Amino acid sequence: MYQLIIGAVAVVIFAALTLLLWLGGQHWADARLRAELVAVAQQEQQIGGALTLYRQENVGSSIGTDAVLLAQLQLGGYLRDVPPGAWSVSPDGRRMSRRLDGQTAASCAHMNALVGAGAVCPPCDSDADKSVPICRQP
Repeated sequence: MYQLIIGAVAVVIFAALTLLLWLGGQHWADARLRAELVAVAQQEQQIGGALTLYRQENVGSSIGTDAVLLAQLQLGGYLRDVPPGAWSVSPDGRRMSRRLDGQTAASCAHMNALVGAGAVCPPCDSDADKSVPICRQP
């Protein structure tokens, strides 16, 4: 009798977990996506702050772009660690971006919708769109 009760409890727990995953899966995926967006935004702020400090101390000098820029900021003590990922920094240093892991035009539209920016992303089929980070191939 004891084994029957344990078996029934195990089946109920398994069914509840399955139902929870089935009904809440999209909410968890959205939460993971939001967490990744927040992490990228914080890393962008760190790079921007380090770049501002560098420019204030080294007026008029240039240290390159993208990976070279980040490596120089780290070597100069402005960044403790280079944030992970392939960062692209505009030549004027005002815009930084990083392609998210597994990002597609559909996931871009979903992220934009999550942050309230409209579910629109470039189609990546024109030469003008090739400069947009979402359209760059990893």
